[in-house]
Amino acid sequence: MSTMTLPPIDPLASQAFVDEAGAPATLPDVGDGGEQSKLKVLMGLLKNPRAARPGCTLRLETDSRLVGVKDVATLRLSLPASLLEPIPNLEYWQYADRADVFAAIGDADDEFGRMLGVLRFLFSKDLKFVRARLGKPYNSALGEHFRCAWRVPPLHLDKRGEPIVRTHIHVPLPNEPAYGGQGGSGWSTPVLAPENGGFSSEVSSLKSSPGLMARKDKLTAPSQASFDMSALRQAIPGPGDEILPREPDAGVKDSEKTTVVFLCEQTSHHPPVSTYYYGCPEKGIEAVGVDQIVAKVSFPSIRLGPGPQNKGIFIRITRPGPGQGEEYQITHPDAQVNGILKGSYYGTMSDVVSVTVRGGEEKTKLRTLIEYKEESWLGKPRFALEGVIYRSTEEEGEEYKKIKSVPSDKVVAHLEGNWMRQIKYRMKGEKEWKILLNLDELALIPKLVRPLSEQDAQESRKLWDPVTSNLIAKNWGEATKQKQVIEQRQRDKAAAMKAKGET
Repeated sequence: MSTMTLPPIDPLASQAFVDEAGAPATLPDVGDGGEQSKLKVLMGLLKNPRAARPGCTLRLETDSRLVGVKDVATLRLSLPASLLEPIPNLEYWQYADRADVFAAIGDADDEFGRMLGVLRFLFSKDLKFVRARLGKPYNSALGEHFRCAWRVPPLHLDKRGEPIVRTHIHVPLPNEPAYGGQGGSGWSTPVLAPENGGFSSEVSSLKSSPGLMARKDKLTAPSQASFDMSALRQAIPGPGDEILPREPDAGVKDSEKTTVVFLCEQTSHHPPVSTYYYGCPEKGIEAVGVDQIVAKVSFPSIRLGPGPQNKGIFIRITRPGPGQGEEYQITHPDAQVNGILKGSYYGTMSDVVSVTVRGGEEKTKLRTLIEYKEESWLGKPRFALEGVIYRSTEEEGEEYKKIKSVPSDKVVAHLEGNWMRQIKYRMKGEKEWKILLNLDELALIPKLVRPLSEQDAQESRKLWDPVTSNLIAKNWGEATKQKQVIEQRQRDKAAAMKAKGET
């Protein structure tokens, strides 16, 4: 097995918030764990990190602030449990919020159709930031791992080539905010059964695009008078809950479903690095990658981006047939956490990302550039994007970094839309736009996870259960105590490995 070389850590960041014994400084618990209490402590930390626990001696002699720290993710600072969402980091940072879209990536016989399949996955992989509020999960421990699966009917296309969603369809709620999630930290939304206006997944229902449009028209917010409040509680469950919507894929035959699996492991604690694998064996689709996030406070927002080891998501088509041997590299954009001053957090994205194809039998390759438009922190966010799909050789294709730099004679198709709502595309020279993906239809698909009694000691939910159970019970002090026990065990393990010369 090859040895991973870790990048140097910002010395100021690694020394900040460390006491004389080398343990991370800690912040006090925040009242009732409500949003206002969290905001108060967060603002104090942004303004003055010496708000850490009284009596903790920080190694930095200056009155430092988080603003301008090169990478906040490397800070050795232990947050109170009441500031965190009750979900492990490895479970939170996963890219199969819509496993049905992932399973359909390689279904098309032509390369353009497969590129569109990859793009649908790209725009669906972070659905959690559309449907649920932003939150801070637990930090991962070295050697911690998480595994889960989804059993879903793959996404289908109608005659126009537009997607038909057959499971976990999002139904708008009364007074649902335009962005920033539904105000809860749950991970699912209620779904209407076909007789109540929801989708049917029988094959006969996939044949007519007019029928599809008629069903789409029914996906409107129910009135206050007729709305089922139990559905509302399902849509906004308690922290960390994953509640399966009633009849999420009513009418789908089990023979139509396929299985998607996910496994990831924390391979470095400082800096935080994890590796992951997704697979759909029945469809011959795999995805691998290394996750590393860097964070910087640029007041009034927090900026996140891929770390030096994070080169993107690598998707492979392994099954026999068209596209076999193709690999798609999806790079990650920068993101910003906004709304801190108002205490209503939401995410925006910026920068240009690319989807690059390698391997396969085609002599020339398709490549996609997507530009997330910069947002003004003063006005309402637009969540706008544009993109271009173009053809070139492997050698020349990666030289284009901006959409405007792509020669017009190489362009195959254009993209535009709102990454929180809907993205559409049109072929070069045509006026008609087609829907690539309508996120308004998509609810989060809950994960299938083994019971705690069957999990390994280092499996995420089992490892952090003492913290999670106390957070859900609102036992903030005990949750923080259990969190510190796990963190101390992590430090002891790291010290023992260092003494043995292990990494």
